Amino acid sequence: MAESNPPPAPPGGSGLNEAQQKRKNVGTACSACKTRKLKCSGTSPCTNCIKNNVECTFDAGADKRRRGVLKRKVTQLEEKEDILIRLVSTLRESGTRRTIQLLNLIRSNASLAEIKLYIDTQLKFELEKTPELVEVCNEIQRFEQMGSRSRRRILDAQRSSVEPLFRVPAAPWTTVTVDDDHVSHLILLWFTWVHPFYNWIDRGLFLRDMQSGTLDSKFCSPFLVNAILADACAYSDSLESDASSRDAAAQGARFYNEAKRLLDKEEGRITLATAQGLGVLWTCAFKTRKDRHGWIHQSQLAYAVQELFPSITAPRDADGDALDLARAANVTIWGLFNIAMTHAISSKKAPLIKPPQKLRLPSITHDSDADLWVPYPTESEKLQAHTPCTFRALCSLNEIAYDITYPHFHGEVSSSETEKIDELQRRLREWQSELPVCLKERDTIEVPHVLCLHMYQHALIITVYELLCKSERNGHSDDRPIRKMPKSHQEACLSSARSISQLMRLHRSSWGVERMPQGTIQPINMALLVLLERLDVPENRDAFINLSIAAKAASRRWRSSKAALDRIHTQAIVHGLHLPTETDSLFADFGNRPENERSDESPFNMVETIETSDGDISDS
Repeated sequence: MAESNPPPAPPGGSGLNEAQQKRKNVGTACSACKTRKLKCSGTSPCTNCIKNNVECTFDAGADKRRRGVLKRKVTQLEEKEDILIRLVSTLRESGTRRTIQLLNLIRSNASLAEIKLYIDTQLKFELEKTPELVEVCNEIQRFEQMGSRSRRRILDAQRSSVEPLFRVPAAPWTTVTVDDDHVSHLILLWFTWVHPFYNWIDRGLFLRDMQSGTLDSKFCSPFLVNAILADACAYSDSLESDASSRDAAAQGARFYNEAKRLLDKEEGRITLATAQGLGVLWTCAFKTRKDRHGWIHQSQLAYAVQELFPSITAPRDADGDALDLARAANVTIWGLFNIAMTHAISSKKAPLIKPPQKLRLPSITHDSDADLWVPYPTESEKLQAHTPCTFRALCSLNEIAYDITYPHFHGEVSSSETEKIDELQRRLREWQSELPVCLKERDTIEVPHVLCLHMYQHALIITVYELLCKSERNGHSDDRPIRKMPKSHQEACLSSARSISQLMRLHRSSWGVERMPQGTIQPINMALLVLLERLDVPENRDAFINLSIAAKAASRRWRSSKAALDRIHTQAIVHGLHLPTETDSLFADFGNRPENERSDESPFNMVETIETSDGDISDS
């Protein structure tokens, strides 16, 4: 029997019906099909979404096939190339004013997305070749000659070939991640950029116990480790994109919540590691504007210091471990006092921790082999850190700061107190003159924490005159105290503000502004507020521009810094002060925000508003 021929294919058809057609491979389904567990056609919109009349959305990142990953990578590179071409074109064609604005935005370590947004929405082309463009071209040429080993460029750790100075395990210290390399990276970042200024943890003893993996160690605990990891996440990314910043913030929140959980498990038991971890958690809470947590951690810390103090004296026949514990506890209590004092200056509140009068300051040593600092993750030569000298100088400076602030912030100001201002100023000058040679202020490269020490001293000078102004006005606060000061006092404050700017300029030229000690933030904010009152003077204007660049960089890492910069912008608006046009790009995002989203606090009151979104927590 002859086989029957199949019916002719319809016009335009393939000769096969739909059921017989080979199904096209689909790399990823749309969101609706994933939810309903349907086979997706892969088109946009897909067949199912058209049929059911629902929105069809695809997540391109969900396609894990090699072709999809490569396609996304090519698209990202094309976008970055486009931004680079437009950036060069803008620098080439823009006028002087606009060029400076764009350069300042770039110098503040802006992400490519932020630069792109500014070019698209703010910048108007002015066809004129400028001296600033010539400067940029010369810098690019120098970078090409120097290659990728420039110390001023801090690389993303994932692309850096710098070998970590030490390695520590993730387990058993944290459950947030099992990645030993990432935990080592965060711990090293923290000991590079955060710890050297306050120095309240014995790094050698901490690393020894963390590397041992023994949970009952005296100098390391899961709570302390997770607190450090939470604080270090702000330094972990290169801020090349908003996505990387969000990832770092999200991971920091996970470490922070883990640290809080572990603190609750300790149920009031105070150990050296607990007190140290509370110091980390306290500073971390305020920088991320978890202020309700911060005030609770501060009270817990004050209690921990009282509990820890009687146990730090080692008997004469003590062994090595007991001596190590006593020495580490002595440093911890002094270091926590330093943290409390710098925060008191920032928040305009009386410190809860008093100077440890019965404890001697640690001795100064110059061990050139052990006391070294490297700007990790940048590849650079090792420098003398001067950590013991810096720590002792900061302790001495904060003893003066305590005498400056406690009576005023505690509501105990009297006529006799105001007469002590000259005495306090004399003590500040003596402190400066008695510094060891290695800490003397000079116009050469210094490690960041030494620069931070001098910034803090100038911030205290400004604080003295602000308190004097407040005393003369019978305790009434003022959001513009500089205007109420005698001319000599004004100039003293402005001189200190300009000195802070110069120190920040040294930091930027040596180490950049991507990563800097947290202790620099408050002096920068105070100096900006002082300079804001006298921008009619060219040198004040230049100093304000320079500090605005650093403040903008800090605002990308810490919410508290962003809020402080917002308050400076609000202060200018409220009082009709004109910011330098060179800073337009730095304040552009604040200017575009609705009025009801801006801070309405006095910028001289650095207390952050208490967030109601932190959730309920108990005071242990």
